[in-house]
Amino acid sequence: MTFSSAPSGRIENAVSVAVFGGLRLLRPDVDLMSRPPRERLILASLIAARGNTVSIGELVDLLWGDEPPSTAVNQVQRHVGELRRLLEPELPARATGTAVLGAGEGYRLDPTVVESDLLRVSQLWSEARRSSVEHAALTYVEALELAAGTPFSGLGWEALARPSFAAVERDRIALALDAAECALELRDPSSLAVAIESVAADAPLDERLQARLVTLLARCGRRADAIAVYDAARRRLWEELSIAPGAELQAAVDDVLSDDERAAPGADAPQKLPLAPAAVVDREGIRTLLEETTANALRGEPAILAISGMAGIGKTTLAVQWAHSVADRFPDGQLFVNLRGYAPEGEALSDTEALGQLLADLGGSVAGIQGGAGPLREAYRRAIGGRRMIVVIDNAADADQARSLLPGVPGCLVIITSRSHLPGLVVHDGAVPVPLRRLTDEESRRLLVRRLGEARVGSDPASIDSIVASCAGLPLALALAAASAAGSREAMHDVADGLSATASALDVLAIDADIDLRSTFEWSYRALSADAARLFRLASVHPGVTHPRAALASIADFDLARTSAILGELVGANMFVTVAKGEFAVHDLLRAYAHELADGTEERASAQGRLVGHYVHMTRRAYLAFGRPAVVEVESPPPVPEAIASFESSDDAVRWFLAERKAVLETFAIALQLGLDREAALIALDWRPMRQAVDAPSVMIEEITQATDAANRCGDERLEVELRRDLAVNLGMSGHEAESERHFERVLETYRAWGDHVGESNTLRNLGHIHASGSKRLELTAQSVEAARRSRRSDILAIALVTQAHAMLMYGTTDELDVVTAEAHQHIVASKSEYLTPYAAMYRAMVHVRRGEFGECLELVETTRDSLDVMIQAYRAMATTIASAGAGHRSQAYAARDRFDRLVRDHEDFMTKENEGVILRTWIEDALVEMERQPAD
Repeated sequence: MTFSSAPSGRIENAVSVAVFGGLRLLRPDVDLMSRPPRERLILASLIAARGNTVSIGELVDLLWGDEPPSTAVNQVQRHVGELRRLLEPELPARATGTAVLGAGEGYRLDPTVVESDLLRVSQLWSEARRSSVEHAALTYVEALELAAGTPFSGLGWEALARPSFAAVERDRIALALDAAECALELRDPSSLAVAIESVAADAPLDERLQARLVTLLARCGRRADAIAVYDAARRRLWEELSIAPGAELQAAVDDVLSDDERAAPGADAPQKLPLAPAAVVDREGIRTLLEETTANALRGEPAILAISGMAGIGKTTLAVQWAHSVADRFPDGQLFVNLRGYAPEGEALSDTEALGQLLADLGGSVAGIQGGAGPLREAYRRAIGGRRMIVVIDNAADADQARSLLPGVPGCLVIITSRSHLPGLVVHDGAVPVPLRRLTDEESRRLLVRRLGEARVGSDPASIDSIVASCAGLPLALALAAASAAGSREAMHDVADGLSATASALDVLAIDADIDLRSTFEWSYRALSADAARLFRLASVHPGVTHPRAALASIADFDLARTSAILGELVGANMFVTVAKGEFAVHDLLRAYAHELADGTEERASAQGRLVGHYVHMTRRAYLAFGRPAVVEVESPPPVPEAIASFESSDDAVRWFLAERKAVLETFAIALQLGLDREAALIALDWRPMRQAVDAPSVMIEEITQATDAANRCGDERLEVELRRDLAVNLGMSGHEAESERHFERVLETYRAWGDHVGESNTLRNLGHIHASGSKRLELTAQSVEAARRSRRSDILAIALVTQAHAMLMYGTTDELDVVTAEAHQHIVASKSEYLTPYAAMYRAMVHVRRGEFGECLELVETTRDSLDVMIQAYRAMATTIASAGAGHRSQAYAARDRFDRLVRDHEDFMTKENEGVILRTWIEDALVEMERQPAD
């Protein structure tokens, strides 16, 4: 398919539209991106049809796919009407105009009214094909410059994948290929080469175009750029399609390299690389660094790769594999030296030994060279000078150990591996850092397939999944597991079961004395300072997925500054990984090793006690961020006071809880195991406002029951009563109404006996919110407000009024809701109970809705945008739907309705009562029905 030609006629006031680089209407007063997405898709489809008719059925399929609404045709017609008025602003109402024409059961654009760069490019292309070479070159440049940028970019990949849009991009590539053929006939093709590069950059997998560009750049004297284009194309082909370059692209680069790049190594060139690894998987994102640095070496520039990572991550495997893959580009051979930098003391290679080995491999002799490492280094650099080689320096302990072995002249590719990040080489020697991460699950499976075969892996997917999960992306662990599982099906089961049991995981990965993951880890551990070794061991106490610096400080009993310095050492040694500011992670198998080191020691037991103390105080600080005073006091001081953070707001507290939820919940369980009942109960008491915002009630019942029993065992009656009220709340919200009411009765009786108006108010509002409907709910929430007034506490009155406002929203009048939300706002401000502000704002927004003040509602709703509370998010979606529908904003209304549906579907337990969801949905549907009754603008 080729660009169709545009009619030659043109009328006054024609509209110009651009598609290359994104769909744009070339009028300063119109921003197409602000138009409805479906309207833009219709316009794009009509332009891509290039004057041909697009049926209504095609447009419906484009906009909704396989699930069009019953109103789809009407909506298409409405969008076409809006499009006509956009293109012809003076068009009278309901007039069809001259830009978008009806054509049978569809529409088409009149190209004499709506001009596009797409049609202009086709005219220039046709002209170039009919012209002399010199004139064609100028015309191709103009066409390619006009076609710069991906056509229709910004519409989304689903739309761009459709045939009509994909054809435009295919034509653009065909245009560039024609231009390249023309350029090759020119004495100076530079200007065309630049224009073709722009299109080729957008089509990295089109080998024919990439091959033409390689040839063209070489003709322009840009040999290095030609090789870079080939390298980039080869990388993309491998990463995205897992294929090597085809014959045409390979031939193009072979021609460029024909002088000397493809020369075979000399017969006496050293070949010292270990055997190429048998099973290797490509790592996402790494190949780019390897390719670019290799290209630097080929251009005669300095080229040092510093591959770093934890023990067993595959550094040596990657270095050797890459060296083998590019060895034919370095005709003078390859060198390899293992420095044994992390071996036991006395076993690492000295500078003298390493230099002597390399010099000998180069054919030199150390005999007669006196004076130690300095003279040897000079002899080594003289011997390698002028050669183009690969030098692999494996297992360096630090930058100084590796630096002695650098060739000292450009032209060689140097690959260094180390468990350290080698920052000195990066800063002072220009090394390119290549930090290795864990393999993904898919990469891990591919490695097992290469080790065990497709049939073995496919025959027992459950065991394979278990092995992948347990090895957590560590290539050495996967290789050892594969070796152990290589026998029978039962062997694979045994490996999977053994790895799943943390206590035996490292035993399963011990093949023999020379192939043992535990010994590999031990080499790194022995190199740590005493403080770093202590923190490494005790970090295994922390139960979170990641480990915050503050928690680690408390566990190890170090101050924060000392902890930061130690963490720097552990990260530098690749024992820890920094995952965010102040957040660290340890590989699961390294963690198992650390657990072995600390297990059963008094040091570990003390650390667990400090862990519990840390989270008792952290959850208390988080609770206080909600503006609520503490119910009971924490009696013991924090293990490291400066490690206990404060929170600026309740949302900050919720974010902290979300980040450390696993650690907090498991620390609660550890406290119970250690018999620290009061501490466990305190954690559960203070996590309440965070969990209510993010957790469904049903998932909290078991832990709150355990906490209530723990409070009873430690004899703290007030702590027990508060937890029992929380238990009653979650039981009631989970449908266990009878059991919930029994607990509520017991709690209410206790508070009234104590004369505790705060507790009485809280219990009454819980009862009203959970167990009552209609007038009974209004009555109980009113009683809660009265008890709160007797308490003379603004914070308690604020939450009681907010709860009453919710009851008024469901069962009261608009005027009553207005009065209650206004007073609630006053007490929220007075008591600094900012966590209640989003609730009051939502109920106040509904007052505006009911009074037809839709703009005011949307402004107020917008203030709750950043709330993390799921209920607030649901109410926000509901209010936005109703107000947008009332204001006639159709797309906004339906988008908000869809958000509401997703929230209710994904968090169905968050609706306090089943009929609450029914009521909200009824309001939404009524608003949408009323909106559809209104005529379109």
